Amino acid sequence: MEKLRRGQIIMIDSQKYVVNNMIEFKEDSWIWQEYEVQKYSNGDGYHYQKYWLTIEQDEYNKNEFYLYSRYNKSVNVNNIEFEDNGKKYELFESGVATVKSYFGSTDVDPYEKCKYYDYISESKDEIISIEIWSDETEYTIGKKINDYQIQIKDEIDKEYLKKNTTNSSKFSIFMVLFFIIIFFFPFIGSLLGGIFVNKSMDKYLSKNTSKYTYVTSVTNNSNNKKAKIYMARLNTLDETVKDIIDGVPEGITEVIDDDNNTEKDGYALETKNEYAYIYMHEDGKIYIQISNKEYVNDSGTTYHSSHNTYYHRSYRRRFRSTSYYNYASSARQSSINSRSYSGGGTSSGK
Repeated sequence: MEKLRRGQIIMIDSQKYVVNNMIEFKEDSWIWQEYEVQKYSNGDGYHYQKYWLTIEQDEYNKNEFYLYSRYNKSVNVNNIEFEDNGKKYELFESGVATVKSYFGSTDVDPYEKCKYYDYISESKDEIISIEIWSDETEYTIGKKINDYQIQIKDEIDKEYLKKNTTNSSKFSIFMVLFFIIIFFFPFIGSLLGGIFVNKSMDKYLSKNTSKYTYVTSVTNNSNNKKAKIYMARLNTLDETVKDIIDGVPEGITEVIDDDNNTEKDGYALETKNEYAYIYMHEDGKIYIQISNKEYVNDSGTTYHSSHNTYYHRSYRRRFRSTSYYNYASSARQSSINSRSYSGGGTSSGK
């Protein structure tokens, strides 16, 4: 079937939906589309709540439809099966998908990759899908839609399209003006450059895939906050700590030892909103656990529990690492000076 268009109307069990965005994925020779759709309610218009309609072909080239909504729990993808609300789910499909194309205001880039894991219920009536991107993990739960339940209309909701296109156009005009200012007015660019300097450790780690690999996420049981786990490909803790400082020089506000002893089990880096604990595990691998500060409480554990004591001790006792703090101060000043002399610039990501 032909790809759906933005603003196109879909009926599922007599319920009206409209297509908003689309991501087309490719894995080897397998291609499928994931459409973000919004539900229509008489009198209220389209709901802000998002749903996702995936369309793929089976081995007989017959279209298969699945409708997903947000799943507000996390799943350990290392498990082959798990149980939720009395239902058993088993892993039946996983892989790495590449973004082939897209339309709408989706937060993806061409050729960007994500890992996916699909778990099917024992009764085969539900699927829990996990997509692991470089900067976030998305969890959805869906059901298969039979042919008789879905009707794709050759009809575009022009009012919906006009409303959303208008907002998109305003944003595009803003971006054009922004880049004109940045590139043609260096003095203004130098002032704005300080605003858009990357100050996020998570963004730095997720973008530098040659040095850091995303491993998984862990959830705090008391407040459902999440921490991301990265593995460093660098050789030592010292090299890793300094590399992150150099990557986010104007974001680092504190560098902390896990204690004040000679033997160091790990170091912590802080930005305004983030807390990252960097440690070497017994297997010789260096891990970075990064989260918002709300994650770090009595229920916030580390990826490897043997380091849990050191992790909490670094956050509570806050022994400053003088040498690394001085290194961070020097890196921050060098970055500021560099922007001042060069006329500024931007650093942006997803």
